Amino acid sequence: MRSPVGEGRERLLQALFDEFGENGPGANLSMRQVAERLDVHHTLLTYHFGSRAGLLAAVLSEARRRDNLVIAATGPEVGFVPLCRTIWRVYSNAAHRDRTRAFFHLVGLAVYEPDAFEEFVADIDDLARLLEDAALRDGFTPADAKQQSLIAVACMRGLLLQGLLTPDAEIDAAAERFITSLAAPPA
Repeated sequence: MRSPVGEGRERLLQALFDEFGENGPGANLSMRQVAERLDVHHTLLTYHFGSRAGLLAAVLSEARRRDNLVIAATGPEVGFVPLCRTIWRVYSNAAHRDRTRAFFHLVGLAVYEPDAFEEFVADIDDLARLLEDAALRDGFTPADAKQQSLIAVACMRGLLLQGLLTPDAEIDAAAERFITSLAAPPA
C-alpha cells in the first residue's frame, strides 16, 4: 500500500535534512545529484517539489519553521527587544550564511513568480507575528505592534543582505544599534 503524498514528501524533507543539514543541498548540486545522495529516483523529487527551486523552498521553509520553534521557546514572556536580539543571533550566525544566500535567492524568484513559491511566501511572516506578540506584551497598541514588528523584520533582513554583499561591514554593531532604538513603545 502506498503512503499518502504528504507523508512521502515529509519523509523526503527529513531525508534532505539528514543528508544535507538545515542549509539544504548546495547550489552546485542538480536534482539528479541530490536524488543520488538520497538514494531515490530524481522523478520522486520532481513529483514532490517540482523543481530545484521548489525543493530548496521546501527545505528553507522547514528550516525556518524549526528555527521559529527554537526562537519562540526562548520564553513566552520575553519582550520585543530581547526577542529581536535572539532572532538576530540565530539568523546572523555564520553557520547560516549559505541558507541566508538561498533565502534571498528564493525571495528574488518569488518576486517574479509568487504562485510558484506560494508555500515559501505564506510563512515568510512568521517572525513578524512572533515579534508582534512580544510588542503587544510590551505595551504597544495592536497597530503599533504590527508596524514595529514589520519594521524590525525588514531591517534585520536588510542587514543580513548587506552582510552578504559587503562582508566587511560592521553588521552586528548596526543591528544592535537598530534593535536598541526599538526599546520603547511610542507615546
